[in-house]
Parts: sequence; C-alpha cells; structure tokens
Amino acid sequence: MKKFIKILFCKILFRVHYYNTENLQKYDRFIICPNHSTIFDPFFIYPLSQNLSIMAKSEIFKNKIVSKILRHYNVFPVDRKKVDTKSLLHALSIFNNDNPCELLIFPEGGVVKNKEDIGKKFHNGATFIASKLNVPIVPVFITRRPFFFSKVKVIFGEPYFLDKNLLKNKAKLKEESHNLINNIYSLSN
Repeated sequence: MKKFIKILFCKILFRVHYYNTENLQKYDRFIICPNHSTIFDPFFIYPLSQNLSIMAKSEIFKNKIVSKILRHYNVFPVDRKKVDTKSLLHALSIFNNDNPCELLIFPEGGVVKNKEDIGKKFHNGATFIASKLNVPIVPVFITRRPFFFSKVKVIFGEPYFLDKNLLKNKAKLKEESHNLINNIYSLSN
C-alpha cells in the first residue's frame, strides 16, 4: 500500500519533495504534527512512516466499508466537537509497549482552507499526549492548498519534548498548542 500511495499521490498526482527527513530517525516513538490544508495531507506523510497510527475526524468513519479499511491501516476516529476520552485513551495506548511507533495528529483539528484562519483554530490533543507520555513532537509543514501535478514541499522540523507540568495548567497547555501551530508554519520560511 505504501508503494501505491507513494507512486499515486507523491509522484503522479503531486510532485512531493521531502526536507529534513533525518528528523524522523532521531527517535523511535513520536507524534507527527503537520498543518492541514487539504484532504491529501496524510498521503504525503504515510510513505515515510514505519508504524504509523492516524487520528482522523469521526465523520469519515460513518460508512462501514470505509471504516473497516481505515481501521485496518491504523486510522482511528476522534470526535472533534467534544473531549473524546475514548480516542484519547486509544492514542495513549499506541505508546503502551516499547515498539517503535508514530502518531499523526493534525493539531488544527481539520482542514484550514483560508490563510486568514491560520493560527485561529487548534486543539490540545497532541500537546497533551506528548506531555503526558514524554514523547517528542515533530512539527511538519506541508505546502498549503496544492493543485494537482504541482510541487509539494513536506518539511520536517526538529523534534522537541514538552514539560510534564503542562498537564497541571490548562492555560499553559493551550499556549503550548498555539506555539506548536507557530512552529509548524515557521518551517515554511
């Protein structure tokens, strides 16, 4: 499946160029946090992953066939309209053993189409999980709103850890989530 996705989405439909991929080899277990401007973004990350789980909006799981396929490829739903304890527990359980693993979370919580909306919408899930489990976050910038057959840059930032004390202070957790969004978009410069 990885080869198929790499050929179709990264070579034919888009011309994907990766930068700083060595940042994916620095740790065995981490959270990948890219910006999210198109439904194709996960396909740009997937070919470089080793043992990837993806948190995705619950709406795409309504069709039983689609849901079964997604779950087969370690994609699990999250209800973005509330604090989804079940999804949070599932995300935490991904890191329960010592095996290498990667978790893809879009901290913006959905596709951000308009440039003026950048930085206005974000969720705390990625920063909460990273802080609770002491796993690093790898920020990623993906070219915004690419057209078919255009060049797409996928730029991986330096992995970084968060302080466990963030969990005690909701305001600090929210601030760190906003900083994550800023870190992601700063990679585009």
